[in-house]
Amino acid sequence: MSHPGSHCDVEDWPIALSGRASTISSSTSSSSAIGYSTSPTLPPALSRTASSIGSQSRQASCFSLYDDVCRLPLNDSVTIAFVRSGKLFKLRYTYIDIRKDASGSLKCFELGGGVGQQTPLIHTFNGTKLPVPHLEHPKLPNEPSLRISFMDEQTVQSAQTVFTTQISYTFDEWKDCVQFQELILRSKLVFIAGIAEAKSKGRGEECMSQNLRVLRGHNGKEVLLFFANSQRKDLKRYVHIPVNCIDSFKPGKKAGKPVVLQLQPNFDLLTQMRTLNILFLDDLDRQAFCEFLAERIK
Repeated sequence: MSHPGSHCDVEDWPIALSGRASTISSSTSSSSAIGYSTSPTLPPALSRTASSIGSQSRQASCFSLYDDVCRLPLNDSVTIAFVRSGKLFKLRYTYIDIRKDASGSLKCFELGGGVGQQTPLIHTFNGTKLPVPHLEHPKLPNEPSLRISFMDEQTVQSAQTVFTTQISYTFDEWKDCVQFQELILRSKLVFIAGIAEAKSKGRGEECMSQNLRVLRGHNGKEVLLFFANSQRKDLKRYVHIPVNCIDSFKPGKKAGKPVVLQLQPNFDLLTQMRTLNILFLDDLDRQAFCEFLAERIK
């Protein structure tokens, strides 16, 4: 099913997209890590890399000399799954080249290093949106969420065959999954936790069984990010709330109680929501999130 809100307009994304250097993070060093980082700086940039050689027609239509290409060498591998002509295909790769245009818009992924595969797999985006990598399972402290999809159908090219499908990425290691998200969003993932539900005072139930992520951009700004899957169809989209738009919070007195955020009416969505109640799946995540907020909201 296609979800119209599975991406954000680049100009509306609250994290700055200026600068052409892609980054990689070591913020999460193990699959059990749930904590957050207080460092305002991002790790060193990855060097640009030459893309795998493909057909001239593909290079002419997808590639430009002004593109930024960043290679993510995987610690293990990633399994790509998609359906074509009623058949499920699963392919394994050992690196991902992430290609963006000069403005920072994502153009495509180029996957290579697969055993016995002579040509790369090209996963193309339309270049006008910033897609949000969607974690398909809520993350628990000792259970990493390793499967990422993009909800909408995209164009895939293998050798000379071009087709449209929905595609998913299942990583063997959580660190690779984190770095993939960070490179796409040009942000550092400083907190992630599974939530049972989120409710706002103005819109009612926002989501169930999703992930709450906190991202920090190159400019130091931080945003909360979650997918509002409980809203009516035209409002099912990723919601981003700048951390500096949280006026105050109530941590919940005990396990099983939600954290309540009082939101500043800085733009229309926050005016509609007014407050946001977040119920975490694990109480350790609730405590870590409250500690995170306490250091930022005085």
